[in-house]
Amino acid sequence: MSSHREAPEISKDPVADNTDAYAFVSPDKPGSVTLIANYIPLEDPDGGPNFYEFGDDVLYEIHVDNDGDGKANVTYQFTFQTKTRNPNTFLYNTGPITSIDSTNWNRPQFYTVTKIVNGVSSVLGSGL
Repeated sequence: MSSHREAPEISKDPVADNTDAYAFVSPDKPGSVTLIANYIPLEDPDGGPNFYEFGDDVLYEIHVDNDGDGKANVTYQFTFQTKTRNPNTFLYNTGPITSIDSTNWNRPQFYTVTKIVNGVSSVLGSGL
């Protein structure tokens, strides 16, 4: 678990607080790199039933510098959209979630991934 509650301003916006970033050669595909970014510090596993969600108003980005000049050669952008199925409850779920489309999952989030290279954007996936 990451804490990283060291910056006063970002503590006011935990869903935008990037706590860690990791990059490593993928063990199952040695010719590729796995990128991981963590957000939302100090969220315990027992923090339910309402866990922090990614911010619908936050643009999450991972910048990749492939040549060591300190400038991003590739940027991956992630945007999220939260859907509330039952506005009459604040609960994240209203019963067991047994499938990805379970009606008990009250606040599913979907995301879009965009790759930017040399100023050209390509949507890699949407509604994921």
